[in-house]
Parts: sequence; C-alpha cells; structure tokens
Amino acid sequence: MKFITTPGPFQRSKRTTLQIMLELSAALVLVWIFGIVYNFVAIGPAYGIKAILMVVVSLVVTLLADVLVAAIRHKESHGPMMKHIIDQVIHNYSYVTAIIFALTLPIGVPYYVIIVGSLFATLVVKYAFGGFGSNVFNPAAMARIFVGVSFSGSMLSYLGTDISAVPTLDLISGATVTTQFSSLGTKWLTDSLTGLSANINMLDLYMGNYSGALGETFTILILVLCVVLAIRKVINWRTPAFYLGTVALTSVIIALFTGLNVLDYTLISLGMGGLAFGAVFMLTDPVTSPTSPFGKALIGVIAGFITVLIRVQGNLPEGVVYAIAIVNILAPVIDKMATGLTNTNTLKKWGVVASAAVVALAVNGGISAINVRNANSSEPSSSESSSEPSSEPVVVPFKTLQGTASSAACEEYCSVQTMTVSVDLDEEYDIIDISIAEAPTTGGNYSTTWTEGYDALVEYYQGIGIVGIQAMTPANAAAMPAGSFIAGVTESSFRLLNALKDAVSDVEVYFGNATSSACEEYCDPQTMDVTVYVEAGIISTIKVTGGITTTSGNYGTNWAENYPAVLEYYQGMAVADFLALAAPAPEGMVAGVTVTSDRLFVAIQHALASYGG
Repeated sequence: MKFITTPGPFQRSKRTTLQIMLELSAALVLVWIFGIVYNFVAIGPAYGIKAILMVVVSLVVTLLADVLVAAIRHKESHGPMMKHIIDQVIHNYSYVTAIIFALTLPIGVPYYVIIVGSLFATLVVKYAFGGFGSNVFNPAAMARIFVGVSFSGSMLSYLGTDISAVPTLDLISGATVTTQFSSLGTKWLTDSLTGLSANINMLDLYMGNYSGALGETFTILILVLCVVLAIRKVINWRTPAFYLGTVALTSVIIALFTGLNVLDYTLISLGMGGLAFGAVFMLTDPVTSPTSPFGKALIGVIAGFITVLIRVQGNLPEGVVYAIAIVNILAPVIDKMATGLTNTNTLKKWGVVASAAVVALAVNGGISAINVRNANSSEPSSSESSSEPSSEPVVVPFKTLQGTASSAACEEYCSVQTMTVSVDLDEEYDIIDISIAEAPTTGGNYSTTWTEGYDALVEYYQGIGIVGIQAMTPANAAAMPAGSFIAGVTESSFRLLNALKDAVSDVEVYFGNATSSACEEYCDPQTMDVTVYVEAGIISTIKVTGGITTTSGNYGTNWAENYPAVLEYYQGMAVADFLALAAPAPEGMVAGVTVTSDRLFVAIQHALASYGG
C-alpha cells in the first residue's frame, strides 16, 4: 500500500511563522531604507543618521528585553540557557515590533522616548500577557499611543532647534503636514493642500516627499508592498482592503454631503498620515486580529469607521493607532461570532460587515455635514455681510501658546481641577486673545461670578502682556494688582494666572535699542527700541518701537512696505547664528532705508548681548 502525505486542509501555508515574519521584516526594512534616503537627501546628513539610529536603538532595546525575560523564565527543562534565550529571541519576533514602532515616530523624537516606548511594547504589552501569541493589543500601536500621550511635547519633526532645515515644517511651530492639514478646516473637512505652509502637492503626498513619521509617508511604496505581501500570503488581503475601502467610501460620502471635491478629498484621506502604514503593517497583526476571513474583513470596516470618526470629530490629527487598539479589544468577540463551520451563516456574517459599513458611512457623513452646517451658521450670511460689515473681523493668531495649572478651591471636600489656557499672539507677540478649555470651580454662584468678571480679567492680562505675566507672583489676593483677580473666585483666578505663566514660561524676552541719524547735518538722531522674543534658542519675533525711520519723502512708506520681509528674515533665526553676523545680510536690509535697517540690526545685537544660551 502506498501512502501519500500532503498538508491538511487546515494548513494554509507550507511556510513557518518565522519565514512569514522574516518576509514582513524585509518589507519593513525597505520602508526604513526609503526613510533614511529621504532624510539624507532632502534634509541633511544629521537627519539621515538619526533615521538609522532610531530603528537601531529600538532593535537593541527590544533585544535586551527579550534576553532579560528569557533568562528570568528559564528552567532546567528548557535545556541550556543560551540555547533557550536564542530560541526565545527568534520566535517572539520582537524585532518586528521594534521596527514598526520606530517607523511610526517622527525624526526629532529623543532617544529616551524610543527606549521607553520599546520597553513598554515588549515588557508590558507583549510579555505581561505571556509573550508572542498571547498579547491582546498590537505592541507597536500601544507603544505609539503611550509615548504620544506621555511625551507629546517631545514628538518633534526636526532635530534640536533647527526647524528651518526641514522645508515642509511650519517655521514657528514645527507642525507636521498632517497637523497643519487637520487645522485648516472643521477638523478634516477640506479638500486642498494649498493651505499648508509648505508647497505640498498630491504627488508629494503619495511619494512621501514631506516630513512626518519616519516610515509612514511613503504611501505608494507601502501599497505596493501590501499587494506583494498579500500575494505571498504574509498578510490577509481582506483587512487592508476593507479598511482602506471603508475610509475611501466614507470619504466619498463626506465629500458629497459637504460639497467637497470627491476625488481630491478621498485621495487626501487615503494618502495623509499613517493610514496606509497602519493598514498594512499593524492592523494585519495575526495575533491581535480575528482568525476568520469574516473577522478580518469586519475589523477593517470597524477600524475604518473609527479612524474617520476621530479625524472629522476628534481633536487628534490622526486616528489610526487608536482605531487599531479598539479593534484589538473586539477581536475575541468577533471570533466568537464566526465560530462553527465556515460555510454556515455566510449571509448573516457578511450582512454584519455590510451593516457596519453602512453605519460607518451614515455616522461619519452625518457628523461631517453637521460640522460644516454649524461652521457656516456661525458666519454672517451674504446679505448681512453686504449690508452691515462685521465689526469684529476674524484674526488669525501668529502663534498660540498653551499652559496648564491645577489646584483645589476646597482641598477637603472637592477634587483638584486643571485649567488649560490658550494664549493667541500677533506677529509682535502682543496678546490678542486668551481662552480656557475647562470651567472654574462650579457650585453656588462661583460660575456666575467667574463668567461676569472673566472678560475684564482677560483685558487686564492682554494689557500687561507676556512680560507682565512673567513678572507677577500670585502670593496672595492682597498682593495681586487691582484687576488681576475676580473677587469670590480667587482660587480660579490664581489658577488662570499660573496657567498663563506656564504658557509663557519658555519665552525669553530681551530689550535693546540703537541710536543713529540718517541725515547728520539737518535732522536729529533717532533711537529705535526693540523687544526680542526668543524660544529654545530661536528668535520667535521682534517688536519695534521708537524712532523707526525718517518721515520725510518716501522713507516711511518704503520701510512700512518692506519691513515685513525683514522681520520674516530674522524670525526663526538661531540666536547663535545672529550673533555671529558682522553685518545684516541683504535679506535684512530695505533698499533706500539703509540707515534704519542698520539701526534695527544694532538694536537686536544690543538686546541679545545678554543672551546666555
């Protein structure tokens, strides 16, 4: 009798998990290489080296974590310790997690954040649940959420203070393209890239020719790898297909509901941020996703729904990793729905997928339409605007500073409250508005008292400006200047002051002046006063007062028309670079008003003479 042996019908692939993981790692390394090349070529060698070291550090940390856990868990029955450690390192596949996690981080993230995140992914998210095959959440996604929440101020897309080295970043705030786009309209309800500070077009968006997370911007490359990995059966095609399909269809519905350009809006929604990367390398994780074809399709639909919901309604510029974490929780429930023979309840199962897709389309489309309607209703109608011009034009702040302060008005019987303030500044760093995100102490007449006195309090702080706020000390109510607190809600007033002081704490203010004469024989010398605002070693802006220029002839007009370009030249310049200048560069000069340009340069030098670095 001849026996014929073939793989059982339950065995979908002849390849081992190790072989599959190695192919996945090869795809990730290719994305990493593209990130290295982009940073080397488009920005500079320092950025390229950082792109290399980010993944290397993550790999080394996860390797050490694997070794530590394997050594602690070693038993005599496992055989020689070294063999056991090597086996555990190879078959726990933490190196895949390390690469994915590093590729989701921006280039300016400090190394300690990478170390903490890698340890969190490996020790907490993976090994705390038993290791590979037992973890509930995708380790890389949870680690990205953890560091994003814990170290939000360190998630920078530039190295040190060199914002100007990255052409696609906002010069003042360092905001990424994704962050800038999400702030253009009502959350993600815009169909144009023209509002970004950098000149980014649709081709740049898909080719990855802009700064974002290290490996998430190369959308076309990632989609090509998705097809290859699906054909090679490294990933299940259903999850990314249903995920991206849900986002695309929802974007079409949103565009139709809100009057946006359907094609442009859909392409931007698919190409922006980490959508493609999350779909291909994180959502398809075989451990944390359902095992059935039905389940893999359903999590794609649910994740697509949540991603778009966070984008159009939430305050976050992205929603991918949060959507992945949520569907990881739902995976066991979805698997239970799919128990039994694969050919039973087929109509019911795919009816659930279709229903989830309909809900996603309806909810996100409806919310988007409401957001647009509310935004339009807050603007004056065409008839109103034509007959009665607005007395309060919308002012776009040059920069917004944020600060927080916590305190309790009644330590024994009420909880500690945190107040978050936003301080809007104009181009000369004068305060144009102060707003708070949280209400003060509630109960009794506190809220009413606060509301009635808040406008006068804001007017007071606008009057004293950044320097006045930094100089104030909230020792007690009696020592506070008149108008700087609201009687009856003293604790909330102190909380506001401390939040404001926190918002402006990183701003250094320097004063200087220079005197010269444009016409020594027939006009008096003029003195120019400047206030130079510095943040993290960078000149944020300059306020000029005093004798600016001679007023005869066209001198004053020439200076007023050309000074904005001069100011822009100095804004964003490192203080060290400015102090190294022997004379103003042509960009810092106004032709025809040379003496005034020189006077400005000398005044800034005088102001920064006391800069300590």
